[in-house]
Amino acid sequence: MANETVTNTDVFRIECAEVLDISGVAEFHAHCLEALGTQQNLVLNASQVDRVDTAALQVLGALIQSANDRKQTVEWEDPSESLCQSAALLGLSEILCLPIAAE
Repeated sequence: MANETVTNTDVFRIECAEVLDISGVAEFHAHCLEALGTQQNLVLNASQVDRVDTAALQVLGALIQSANDRKQTVEWEDPSESLCQSAALLGLSEILCLPIAAE
């Protein structure tokens, strides 16, 4: 499943792919830049994420930081356990505003 973006008048939604890794990070980064350019609030649907690597987590961190700088809110919609665990393992849960994964 590819990264997809969905817009409406209130928010810009990013549908995260099942695999977020270095092989697709350039495309994912482009979607994130598009989202920031809308100046809308952002919703990240990460319910399908099964695997995520450091490169993708870095892009997510940059997205959240840039959105905060631009006064755009970022909300997670049902982040997967895999995403939460990967972020926690790298100490990024707080930066990414993700719930701490259960051990």
